Amino acid sequence: MTITPSVLSDLVSVASARGAGYADARTVEREYELVSVKDGAVEGVTRSADRGIGFRVLHRGAWGFASTDRSGEAALRGLVDEAFRRADASATVHRREVKLAPVSPQRGEYRTKLRRDPFEVPLAERIDHLRAVDAASIGPNVKTRRSSIAAYRTRKHLVTSEGTDVSQEIIESGAGLSVLAVKAGAKPAQRYDSRLVRQAGWEFVEHLDLVARAKRYRGDAEATLDAPLATAKPTTLVFTPEFLALLVHESCGHPTEADRLLEYEVAFAGTTFMWPNARGTLRYGSRHVSMTADATIPGGMGTFGWDDDGVPAMRTKLVDKGIFVGYLTSRETAAELGLPVAIGSARAEGWQHFPIVRMVNVSLDPGDVRYTELLGGVESGLLLEAPASYSLDDKRQNFHFSTQSARVIRNGALEGYVRGVAFQSLTPDFWGRCDSVADDWELHGFLSCAKGEPLQLMRVGHGAAHARFRDVPIEVQP
Repeated sequence: MTITPSVLSDLVSVASARGAGYADARTVEREYELVSVKDGAVEGVTRSADRGIGFRVLHRGAWGFASTDRSGEAALRGLVDEAFRRADASATVHRREVKLAPVSPQRGEYRTKLRRDPFEVPLAERIDHLRAVDAASIGPNVKTRRSSIAAYRTRKHLVTSEGTDVSQEIIESGAGLSVLAVKAGAKPAQRYDSRLVRQAGWEFVEHLDLVARAKRYRGDAEATLDAPLATAKPTTLVFTPEFLALLVHESCGHPTEADRLLEYEVAFAGTTFMWPNARGTLRYGSRHVSMTADATIPGGMGTFGWDDDGVPAMRTKLVDKGIFVGYLTSRETAAELGLPVAIGSARAEGWQHFPIVRMVNVSLDPGDVRYTELLGGVESGLLLEAPASYSLDDKRQNFHFSTQSARVIRNGALEGYVRGVAFQSLTPDFWGRCDSVADDWELHGFLSCAKGEPLQLMRVGHGAAHARFRDVPIEVQP
């Protein structure tokens, strides 16, 4: 299917002529390739692609959205008719008229900067790379080894009735790695990571040094098999950036999504504890805790030129020195809250989806101490390296996490492993226990943040550094 820019402009013009207060047309083309190896053999090679157009109108104060993967004249005419029918139906039941916060018309093009296109790397080279990773995962008690390499390409073009006309090409590369160790008389130990992704080319896969990572994961899993149980007591915990990336995602990213406090998500994903009257006053964490939403970070999975409302990439504070100060918004939710657009967060998974408020790159700001200095301040504690199971309440205020790998810290040095570590806390209490953040900030990517009805999976980014938390009550799961 080929949809030219003039076709998008024609659709928007037709909608305006029929009385739409606003209209936009968005084409999306997606490509995906995955190569996986299990226990030394190629497990699968997957390729997929889709393309289509999503069309929105704002009519009688309500949204109407329709989509199609066809390009014929009849299909495009039907697209307009269907969008207006849905807007008219929505107008009969909506509780409030939709308003959009103002944004100036945008023009331009955004492309991922990369040194080597991952789609052009020969399949044989990718398989050889994974087999080397697999070989490095072999251990005396390792029973299952899995590794994978993936590439993603998204091309988008957005035209609006307000004069915006922008195109984007986003390329992402990543890998997955999993090691399962099993031994008679011991609970199986697994070390894995499926969030090794970035908006970049094949050079990021090489940067990951998967062979060295496989050796480390193998060692972690083997050591955890024979490790003693941890002791359930209040403990000083140091978290790796990998672990904190998920904690930031769940306990800050989601509750600052503006559609949750407007109850657009209440039936499926829940609400929030970060209400408008608490903005600027709620003590979210200690003075060491600041968090920023930033769609401009090079390489971020939440980085773009413009969101699907046509808002240019921006950055804004969500938490400033422990105080909750900001939200992730779309033009619609910003207008509803009476806020100027400080961050554009309206994104759709594909052409067939309506844009909703999604995280961009939401990160814990780095501190100003070295990791060795932070670790040196721990007389007795644990380093938690990677999350395992986790759950949260529907307001993102109460949560429970366990870990794949926990290392003992004694007098500032790492000494062996313990197993069974988990903890439960309230969000403000947990972040309030943070007494130091290191300066070794790094970026992580998530492939499938789930939200919305119908469900949409979104790729988002999170940065963090090592951070220390005092007297966190831990529990032990044998």
